[in-house]
Amino acid sequence: MSEIFKALAVQARVVYAFILRDMHTRFGRSRLGYFWAVFEPLTGILALALVFSMIDRGSPINVDIHLFFFTGIIPWQLFSRGVSMMSNVIESSAPLLTYPQVKVVDVVIARIILEFSTIFIVCILYLVVLYFWGIFDRVENLLMSITVLMLCIIFGSVFGLVGAVIKLYFPSYMSFQSLLLRVLFFISGAFFVADSLPSAVKDILWYNPVLHLLEWQRSVFFYGFESQFYEPMYPIVCMLCLGFLGLAGERLTRSKLRQLGI
Repeated sequence: MSEIFKALAVQARVVYAFILRDMHTRFGRSRLGYFWAVFEPLTGILALALVFSMIDRGSPINVDIHLFFFTGIIPWQLFSRGVSMMSNVIESSAPLLTYPQVKVVDVVIARIILEFSTIFIVCILYLVVLYFWGIFDRVENLLMSITVLMLCIIFGSVFGLVGAVIKLYFPSYMSFQSLLLRVLFFISGAFFVADSLPSAVKDILWYNPVLHLLEWQRSVFFYGFESQFYEPMYPIVCMLCLGFLGLAGERLTRSKLRQLGI
């Protein structure tokens, strides 16, 4: 048992070291870097709320427009950031994998913790402002809401990890992934609810796991709203399958990395 705790302690130190490295790489030494990291996710919410107000359109459901976009943009940001931050995880970590204590999963965990912590701070600040503004009261199921947000970034991370493996063999895949993310943004429920769509469209979009996550998030966040669209197990199964493929692919590509001299 003591050996297990020692191994976990080593793992925790490695993850912590990667968190510090990624913080320095992403934010630098400037306070402006931290400010932008917090402010950036809010720009999408404020921009969409402003556009809908200018064209005199309200929320698709009976909630304030700022809260509606909050429950759409924040989960999407977690997913998309998970994808982008894992796109180069294999190449950037390859030199460190020569150390026996270091594994790709350590880098994945570190980046997930850093990104989720950043977005979580954004959520608290934004909801506090809306609370004093008289718009926000409380979350229907806070624990489940946080859980869904964690699933969003984990799903994005394993999606990005699979992409990182594919990129080693097909470098042009990153262009396809960028296009795919743009398409997913418009069909994943950031500014609509699935129940308002025609049945034929819903049948097609049912296979989009990100839409399930956003519908799930709104269902556990708002009182009086329960989406009839989402199936919780579907994105979880997709996430597990992609996670297996990503980690297995990373193991198989180590010889490819040596051939590339990475």
